[in-house]
Amino acid sequence: MRVHASILVQRPIAAVFAYLNTPAHLSCWLAGVVRADGPPPEDQEVGDTVVLEHRSRLGHVRSTWEVTAYEPPRSLALRGLDNDAGAEVRWTLEGAPAGATRIWVEADLTAVGFFQPAAPHLADLATRQVQADLASLRHQLEAGTSAS
Repeated sequence: MRVHASILVQRPIAAVFAYLNTPAHLSCWLAGVVRADGPPPEDQEVGDTVVLEHRSRLGHVRSTWEVTAYEPPRSLALRGLDNDAGAEVRWTLEGAPAGATRIWVEADLTAVGFFQPAAPHLADLATRQVQADLASLRHQLEAGTSAS
């Protein structure tokens, strides 16, 4: 299933990319992420991995993601490497007037579980979650959070 969303952030593209691409910041705006480990932005490249620790009903779960695209300050993509949960997410940034940045997200997701919701419901849930994560990212950036 493919999910699309976008949001306008009132921050320059370089600041948005730097914040988006810093593993330590992921827990500030990605729902359920409590910790992330990976190379700092200045050392990051395609093929690197980022390990996320998620909060779940069963406790904390770890997932590993590979950087599949890294084109500062325009594009970042990650692909899930764990067994059953297939996912790939791409963030594309575009400069907008007055120093703002448009963030586009395109995610290919595979739901894993015994009980599967109907595809339209699953797509709606995934889209709402991506939009909520983007709103959280915008809030962090526009609240003056350091992009370093």
